[in-house]
Amino acid sequence: MKSVIHLFTAILALSVVQQASADLTIRLTGSTAFRPGTHKAIIAMMGGEANCRIAHGAIVGSTTATQGSFESADYTIIRGTAASIPGTTTVQCTWTGSATGIKDVAQGNNLGFLAASQLPANTGYANAAVSQATSETAQADFAFSDVFQASTPTPTPALEDNQLAIIPFSWVANEGTTGITNMTQQLARALYSNGSQPKKLFTGDDTALDAEQLVLAIGRDNGSGTRITQLAETQYGVFNTVQQWKLTNVSTAVTVAQVWPLNDGVGAFATGNGGYSSGSTIRNFMGWTSASVQLKNAAGVNSGSPQPVSLVAWLGITDSITAVTNGAVRLSYEGVTYDGTNTKLIYEGLYTGWGYLQCTRRPVCPPTRNSSALTSPPSSTT
Repeated sequence: MKSVIHLFTAILALSVVQQASADLTIRLTGSTAFRPGTHKAIIAMMGGEANCRIAHGAIVGSTTATQGSFESADYTIIRGTAASIPGTTTVQCTWTGSATGIKDVAQGNNLGFLAASQLPANTGYANAAVSQATSETAQADFAFSDVFQASTPTPTPALEDNQLAIIPFSWVANEGTTGITNMTQQLARALYSNGSQPKKLFTGDDTALDAEQLVLAIGRDNGSGTRITQLAETQYGVFNTVQQWKLTNVSTAVTVAQVWPLNDGVGAFATGNGGYSSGSTIRNFMGWTSASVQLKNAAGVNSGSPQPVSLVAWLGITDSITAVTNGAVRLSYEGVTYDGTNTKLIYEGLYTGWGYLQCTRRPVCPPTRNSSALTSPPSSTT
């Protein structure tokens, strides 16, 4: 987290130079996988939750004002006083995914943010206002990304980028999954090219049950750095289309799985290629059972009778920890299990499911790429 706090020191300093008023507002977008780390760093810079007024959007499965809900939210606003920065500092965040964030900053697109009017009167996580929708439109100043710009659909115009930290990822299967313990590159390529695979390929058990059951691919849209890192790491190809499923739940059980429909969200230009815009949504699905699921094709037509299936997904490490707490099953990757506490596996090259976190922005003059505040060695984050 130290390198991220250094980043915010530099961001705030740069923003002060570019803004004449005493009070400061900065707007962030990009990687959903790094939301918790970013939010923690902002709160730490402002002296802790007791010194911050906070509002955040409701997340799937939680509309309460807690630290966990705040850190996992896609929309947040934090107001307080940052050390060495005059006046009041307001940070607005809209987390849409690494590739989408890069596109929006590069193109200067307007995004929806929570407004200062949505902040509560009192400080702290417990007093946070939980909002359902954004109410202010503006351009983001910075985008966090866990992939390089060249790996996204928006390679130009070129943005400045600075590496800050390492973001680990983990494979998980949903609650109730049995027998599946490991994901390999070969299995991942087969799964995401076809959308499903027989469970027996994962378990090695050719009994009637495993021979008939399917494992379904659940994942992010193509504006997500999580997806790009996943497809690069498994050597699938970052620009290749995938086959993924859209889920429907009743209470805490998935009851319908449909091949992702055409034109349904970001990147859904081909049947199956769409996906979820946030890791928190997938994280919550991974904590649900799937004992009787009606499969549908992309047009919504039923395929046979309801059947038991298993769901697998690649999540940022923080989302995977929450998913496992909620009942999901953590999988090893190429035989190595990473749970966020054993960072030595990354440092020694034993676990390869990670990417670099970068901060990108439109070039400014004078250039600040070599600022000492932005060149701290990347550090692992959970």
